[in-house]
Amino acid sequence: MNRTRIVLAGAAPDAEPTYLILDELGSVVGRGILPVQEASALTPMRNVLVIPGAEVLIRWIEVKAASEAQARAAALAQLEDQMTSAAGAHLALGPAEADGQRLAAVVSAARMQAWLDSAALHGITPDLVIPDCLALPEPPEDPDGGSIIVTAEFSGLTAVRGRRLAFTGEADLVTVVVGARPAQTLAGPALERALADMAVSPALNLLQGAFDPDRREPLGRRDLRRPALLALALLISPLILWAAQAGADHLRAQQAEARAEAKVAALLPAGTEIIDPAAQAQAQLDALSLASGGGASGLAAQLFAAVEPMDQVQVESLIVMPDGSARAALSHAAYSDGEGLAQALQAAGLTVRVEGSREEGGRVISDVILGAR
Repeated sequence: MNRTRIVLAGAAPDAEPTYLILDELGSVVGRGILPVQEASALTPMRNVLVIPGAEVLIRWIEVKAASEAQARAAALAQLEDQMTSAAGAHLALGPAEADGQRLAAVVSAARMQAWLDSAALHGITPDLVIPDCLALPEPPEDPDGGSIIVTAEFSGLTAVRGRRLAFTGEADLVTVVVGARPAQTLAGPALERALADMAVSPALNLLQGAFDPDRREPLGRRDLRRPALLALALLISPLILWAAQAGADHLRAQQAEARAEAKVAALLPAGTEIIDPAAQAQAQLDALSLASGGGASGLAAQLFAAVEPMDQVQVESLIVMPDGSARAALSHAAYSDGEGLAQALQAAGLTVRVEGSREEGGRVISDVILGAR
């Protein structure tokens, strides 16, 4: 009998995990809390580890590369601006979809290793690791043309899955981001059924790259043959190879620069002088994103993402206006913080206009308009 053990990690790697055991038909035949134990104490079966989605950045992007390793590196560079820190980040990719988009998930390599170490402490070696929000099914299209979402609670946080949308957060933040979209909440047997379906056909597996179990296997004689031949070639003609590589790199760099400038020129209004292609393109894309793709939910999400790392700043109120802009009241420590707050929000891609400031209860309240044309 082919069985699967689904292990649900806690909010912290040292929390006690719970588990479900599924038979070959996906029915639950066992459940409980997984104690600390040796692997030999457990019945061998396929193991699926579900980790907190709040720790994972999830996006759909287009990536083109000659190999999966290059694709992961390119995707990581593409998402660098959306990460708190790119240092020590681990990225995994899902398969390419019909329009070329690929699901990308980024997590701290240290946190990933901590969850794997915790699983090993409980006798588990995962065959699949996936964030809880991606363990939920992607909802079908709304017949009325709207956008449906699926939600479920894991360790006190709400996981959300929509059409090319997946994240986990506190209930208040989820309400702000998803707005009034119709939602289907999974719990009990319905959630267990969804987890069983995910175990059969996961959206992606975080065990890629440095965390791929197959990569940890010892290198065989055939694996070493090609590097040995390349090393020999380098020893024979180092100067020739270096010169050829340098020339090729220089030519490719010139070609890439020319292509980049041409693409940036196509994005910018006619007659715009190209001074800093990367900065100008990013500014134009940010403006287009707010104008067409974000809407009220995108505007709110960007505001909360910008404010989150600011210890002394709180969002007191947020009102969405009919023209697509939003009025927010932001609480901060002193009047002198106002200019720095506006600059931080602008750096996050928000169009900001400060309407005024006032003092309430020992705090300064700044009224700002976001997304105004």
